[in-house]
Amino acid sequence: MANVVFDNVSKNYDDLRAIDRMSFEIYDMEFFVILGQSGAGKTTTLKMVAGIEPASEGTILIGGNPINHLTPEKRNVAMVFESYALYPHLSVYDNIAFPFHAPENRKSNEDIEHSVKHIACMLGIDQLLGRKPSELSGGQRQRVALGRALVRRPSVFLMDEPLSHLDAKLRNQMRKELKSMRKSFGTTILYVTHDYNEAMALGDRIAILHKGKIQQIDTPDDIYYHPGNIVIAQSLGDPPMNFLSGELSFLEERFSLRTKNLFIPLDFVRRQDLKSHIGKSVTLGIRPNHIQINTDKSVNSFQIPATVFVQEYLGDDSIISVKIEDAMFMILSTPEKRYAIDENVFLSLNQEHTHLFLSETGESLQIDSGKSI
Repeated sequence: MANVVFDNVSKNYDDLRAIDRMSFEIYDMEFFVILGQSGAGKTTTLKMVAGIEPASEGTILIGGNPINHLTPEKRNVAMVFESYALYPHLSVYDNIAFPFHAPENRKSNEDIEHSVKHIACMLGIDQLLGRKPSELSGGQRQRVALGRALVRRPSVFLMDEPLSHLDAKLRNQMRKELKSMRKSFGTTILYVTHDYNEAMALGDRIAILHKGKIQQIDTPDDIYYHPGNIVIAQSLGDPPMNFLSGELSFLEERFSLRTKNLFIPLDFVRRQDLKSHIGKSVTLGIRPNHIQINTDKSVNSFQIPATVFVQEYLGDDSIISVKIEDAMFMILSTPEKRYAIDENVFLSLNQEHTHLFLSETGESLQIDSGKSI
């Protein structure tokens, strides 16, 4: 069993608190993804597990055993770095076999050869074993780096944004291959990335890390549809979620968002717990694919007036940016629908996917609703 537990773990660099009281568990054989922007503390987290950086406070456990006091070679973890970190003077075979030079990993030449060829075959690089890294493509180099980590059969496999240096086509290909090969790894995987698509595609669960603090841990679906705060909502989605701030009102048995010049009806199921927030500053959030754009206001009396700012054509999709008072909304549409700059349009929100946050704290009010306006 190789579950990983962070028990109140912190990391300080002089006056900077890079990781702040981190506590969570990664289950045995789980593909666990930490998602966060640059500077969030993702790589620092991996380095503490690997033993490259010591934790300032708290305990890290693997398989129920504390590892804080263990040196890196005794932790039975393997790490794939953001850069490939291959030895340029060694062949692919020797790069993959390099971990067996360590005394604790010694094997016979026959066992080493069997292990290297097995991993190379699994990664589709068995025909490249005699080449040097300079003779490989970016995707092939990444496979070699993966093979060097996998060949040891570690208890925990650490991945530090391993696809970030690949072009878009290779990145998509490698993401598919990682997902298909994960069962063959037979180990717990901790993967960190700033890429929302990677996190959603690969993770059994995702942890959102922001300024050294875990914001939410959940499955990809739950964290996407039920973000716990604005930071989480902003982390997931491309284009990102739209936001509009105002005051929560309740008139004629209906909740509304009151902005400078608008009353936007919020057709939520009547909820008594929301009434305690009436009069407070709140922020409405909705994703671009949950908005319908119309040129005729008569389609729905609950529409929001807006003005087209620009339209971007992306092949099968089109992104329309519109202005609502001082806010800019992005709407995901089809390229067949064309709009002119400064054209007046009207927006309908799918309230099944509408979110409401307290502006002061960013906390989600977890609205569950079922109609469109």
